[in-house]
Amino acid sequence: MAKDSKLQSFIANPNLSLWKLAIPMAVGLFINSIYVLVDTYFLGSKIGTSAISALGYVMPFYFIIMGITFGLAAGTTTMIAQYIGKEDKKRAELVAENSILLSCFLSLLVFTFIFFFGDFLLKLQGIGSEILILALDYFYIMAYGSVFLIFSIFIRGILLGEGESLLPMWVLGIGTILNILLDPLFIDLYGIQGAAYATIISQIIVLLIFLYFIYIRKSTYLKFYFNNLNFDITIWKEIFHIGIPTSLSMLIMSLGLFIMNSILTDDSHVAAYNLANRIENFVSLTLIALSSAQVTILGMFYGAKKYELVKPMVKYTMMWSIFIASFFSVILFLFIEDITPLFLTSSSLSETVMSDQAIKSTIDYFSIMIFAYPFIGITMVSTRAMQAIGKAWPMLVTALLRVLVLQCSFSFYFIKVLNKDISWAWYTIGMACILSSFFAYSMRVYFYNKLYKNLKGN
Repeated sequence: MAKDSKLQSFIANPNLSLWKLAIPMAVGLFINSIYVLVDTYFLGSKIGTSAISALGYVMPFYFIIMGITFGLAAGTTTMIAQYIGKEDKKRAELVAENSILLSCFLSLLVFTFIFFFGDFLLKLQGIGSEILILALDYFYIMAYGSVFLIFSIFIRGILLGEGESLLPMWVLGIGTILNILLDPLFIDLYGIQGAAYATIISQIIVLLIFLYFIYIRKSTYLKFYFNNLNFDITIWKEIFHIGIPTSLSMLIMSLGLFIMNSILTDDSHVAAYNLANRIENFVSLTLIALSSAQVTILGMFYGAKKYELVKPMVKYTMMWSIFIASFFSVILFLFIEDITPLFLTSSSLSETVMSDQAIKSTIDYFSIMIFAYPFIGITMVSTRAMQAIGKAWPMLVTALLRVLVLQCSFSFYFIKVLNKDISWAWYTIGMACILSSFFAYSMRVYFYNKLYKNLKGN
């Protein structure tokens, strides 16, 4: 790890710098995607499709926690990158310290919410009694253990803001491998609870490794310590200004999962939707890595007032996001019929019927969504590019348009009102992704043209 600012190296070679940040991040997230699939495989093969369905009902709440945390951590990343661009290391370190304080506050908030409302909100999805037992067993362990995930996400946000992506890659890889090793053992011992225990243990290890490198090895560029955390309300306001719209957009996505589970109702369709989301993690997380690396670089360029480097970087990232998403679309088109049956198995006659329905529904989902992934790449790059220059609310509006206005409302109309086949829900999701990408792209063009127009005016 470099203990010096990476600003000058980013300015010297922006395109190479993007890949130096994005590739380690993508590898780390890619390894995590493998774990998600392995976890799904072990649960499906050892417990049955009912366990996959139970996870589908739990995931919206887990994504709420992750979404809020990732959103606020993204605000931290943007601010740190901008202050490093301004060569104001002291202010960047103050942002890092306050983000740690924010993670403490958020952990307390999560504990309180889960304690009072967790059980009630889980039942709101119309979950059956048998699936509910499995879902509750998994839910509370993951929810209360999420405090370790919250701290790790904020620390990764700090490191990414200073341009460090290798350490998060290695740490995330170690945690994922440990999770994969523990999964089958703990599932055999404790059932679906074992999968949650394995995840929490790996998250604790990840956090401990981060703390070792930051506070013992002291190998990071920014220095921030738990015994010297200085609360600064202006920093919190800045983090919230950038991070809250991002958090709310991710909250909307989690709400979308909750609503879609309620619309789908049939456990086989919920299982299919949950499995599809886990498989397409390979697409979305790779695009997240690329667009997140873009935020760091654009934030530093913006802070350093190297505006001539901003627009070419966005175009370069956009081109590669479309290419990568198209590549995954081809892979899924060729192999999804072979992949899906590996994760949906049965232990009884009733589960055989549910598994067969879930397999067909998952394959139908991807036969539609493969056409939407390039547009998702456009959306991610466009919204994160606006976030990098301090315009985070377009991400919120885009998420609102895609998830609630288009996806959920039309899915409800087709499935509940018109009683159409489940494939109509998949068509609606694909349509929502495509239409929202045009909106996000138009917003990005508007704000960047406005930025350059203001510069010329000055």
